[in-house]
Amino acid sequence: MGIYTEKNIPRWAGVMILIAAFLALYQPWQLTLREFFGLEGLYAVEASELDPTLSIVTAHGVAIQNTFPLFPALAALVVELFGVPMELALRGLSLLMLAATAVIVYIAAASERSSRAGLVAAAMYISTFLALEKAGDGYPATMSAFFLLAAQLTFFQFGVRRVNWNAAWVVSLLLLALGFYSGGFLVILYFVFPMLFFRRPLSVKSKFRKPGFIVGLVLIGAAILAWGIPYWVMSHRIPFQYVSWTEATLGGYLKELLLFPLMLPLRLLPWAVIGWIPFCVALQALDTTPILSRYLRTLALSTLALLWLLPGGEPREILFLLGPLSILVGINYELGMRRYGLKVRKVLVLGEYFAVAAAVAIGVVCFAPGEWLETVISISNSLAFRDSGYFRISAALAGVIVVMITVLLSRGRLFLPIWLFLLLVTVAGGVFYGSVMLPYRAQERNKREFGAMIAAALARETPGRLYKSNILDLYGEIYYAGVGARKIQTLEELPADEPVVYLLSTEFPLFPDRNWTNLLAPGYTYRSHRLALWKGELRPREE
Repeated sequence: MGIYTEKNIPRWAGVMILIAAFLALYQPWQLTLREFFGLEGLYAVEASELDPTLSIVTAHGVAIQNTFPLFPALAALVVELFGVPMELALRGLSLLMLAATAVIVYIAAASERSSRAGLVAAAMYISTFLALEKAGDGYPATMSAFFLLAAQLTFFQFGVRRVNWNAAWVVSLLLLALGFYSGGFLVILYFVFPMLFFRRPLSVKSKFRKPGFIVGLVLIGAAILAWGIPYWVMSHRIPFQYVSWTEATLGGYLKELLLFPLMLPLRLLPWAVIGWIPFCVALQALDTTPILSRYLRTLALSTLALLWLLPGGEPREILFLLGPLSILVGINYELGMRRYGLKVRKVLVLGEYFAVAAAVAIGVVCFAPGEWLETVISISNSLAFRDSGYFRISAALAGVIVVMITVLLSRGRLFLPIWLFLLLVTVAGGVFYGSVMLPYRAQERNKREFGAMIAAALARETPGRLYKSNILDLYGEIYYAGVGARKIQTLEELPADEPVVYLLSTEFPLFPDRNWTNLLAPGYTYRSHRLALWKGELRPREE
C-alpha cells in the first residue's frame, strides 16, 4: 500500500476558505434574531449595571458569585461606542474571541510546521459541533479559552524556547490574570494543573525561584484580591469558590463520569475522526518537534482529566481542551495522513450522509405542509415563521448551498483534503441551523413580551423604583423592560422614605406600611410561577 498524499492548498486560498466557513457557520448577521437565553440575560444586566470604579459585577444590585467583570465590561463598551443591541454585543464578543483564538492556533501550528498545519488547526478549532453549538452564545467561555491558551503558549515560547523564564512567568501570568477576570478560578486551575505533570525539559520546579515568578504571582494575586475584597465587603460571603461541590450528588457525579467518554467524541465531531492522531505512539517517534508536542499533549491530557473528574462541569469548558488539541492535530496532520489517510477516508462517507440529511431536513422543515410535518416530528412552536418571503428565499438559498456541499463531498471524497472535507461537513450543519433552527427558535419571545408588559404597566403609573423579591431571576425579562431593578431578600429592605415602589413577587407583600395594588392580571403565570407586579404606596403617618 502506497503512501497517502494530499494536494496542498495555497495559504491565501485556505485563509479565504476559513473566513467563508466561519461566516457560513455562525452567520453574524443573525445574532440579534433570538432573544436572550440561558445566562445571557444575566450578562446583559451586569453590563448595564457596570461600575467602572469596581472590579466586581452586580446584577439587580447584588454581587454575583462566579461571574467576572471583563466580559460584561467589554459588552458595555461595545454598546456604548457603537450603539448596537446587547444581544449583538454579547454574542459578537463571543464569536470575536473564537476567531481570535483560531488565529493564535493557526500561528502556533503554521510557525511550527507549515501553512497546511495552521489551516488544519484553525479549521478544527472553529468547526467542531461543540463550537457550532456554544460559540454563538453570549457567554465568556471563548474569551476565557483565548486568554488561557495565550498564557500557555507564551509560557512555552518564552520559557522553553527562549529560556527566558522571567519573561515567561510575567507575560503568562499577566494573561492568566485577564483570564481570571473573564472566567475566574477555573482558568487558573486549568493553567496550573498541567504543571504537575511536566517532565524534563519542561519541568518548572526549579523555575519557581526566578524573580519573574514572584512578579507574576504578585500580578495575579493583586488581580484576585482586587476582585475578591470588594465582593466580600458587598456580600459578606467568601468569594473564593470555583466549583459548586455542594450541588453535586453522588449519583449525578457517577452519571457524568460514565457519560463523558461517550459525549466528548460527539461534541468534537467531525474532527474526532482524526483527533486521536497526535496520541498515536507510532507517530510520536517520528515527530520532528517532540518538545512542543509533548507540552501540548500534557496540556490536552491534564485538561481532559479535569473535564472528566470535576463535578458539575459545563460543556463550554471543552473549549479549554480544544485549543491545544487543535494545534496538536495540525502539526501532526501530514504525518498522520501519510500513515492513516486511506483508512480515514473510508469513514468519510458518514459525512456525506450527514450532509444529505441536512439538505433533506432543510427541504422538509421549510417547505413541507405543516399538517403533515406535525404528524412526523414534535412541533412545540408555530410554523408561521415559514410564511415570510425573506425566509423562503433564505431557506431556498441555504438548501442550494447544502446540496452543493453534498455534491462536493460525494464527488470529492477521494481527492478533497480530509481537513477540508471535515470542515465542509460542519458547514452543512451550520447552514441548516442558521436557516431552520434559528428562525424557528427565534419565535420564542416570552422574555421580550414579559419585559414589554412590565414596561407598559410602569409607564402608566407614578415614577418609582422596581424591586424584586427572592424569586425567579428574570434578568433578561427586566432588561427588556428597560428599567433598573434591585433584588431584596426581605420586605424590610424596601426604602422607608420612597413614596412609591414597585415589587415583582409571587406572593402578596405582607408589609403594612404600604398600600399594595397588583398591576398585572389576577393569577398571571410566567414560567409556571404566579407573578404579580405590586405598586406599594406609603400609608399616611398618623399624627
